[in-house]
Amino acid sequence: MNNKVLFPQVDHVEANEDEVVLSLTIPAGLYYFKGHFPQAPILAGVVQVHWVMHYIEQYFDLKIEQYLSVDALKFQVIIAPEYQVKLILKKMSDLKVSFNYSSEHGAHTSGRAVYR
Repeated sequence: MNNKVLFPQVDHVEANEDEVVLSLTIPAGLYYFKGHFPQAPILAGVVQVHWVMHYIEQYFDLKIEQYLSVDALKFQVIIAPEYQVKLILKKMSDLKVSFNYSSEHGAHTSGRAVYR
């Protein structure tokens, strides 16, 4: 049995066909914090992008196999354990979705996922 916590807690979702707003709590026991870094854990950028792909597939039905690239990727403010984060996914076209993570700590990460 796998007890690893791999995703944030989803506290609230507002969704329509072109936009999804997820209110997330980043659990202190998240698997990805182990070793990254022990004294001051931060959420790795690759994990943030993985979550974006997961939620895009869930809400917009764009399959990971169709993923082509992430454009205009910017990491601005770290995400730490217990942060309350908002992830906004906006469908820009049938094959492009913008995303951004933000919280009371500022704008964390943004970019555009492009599919084929």
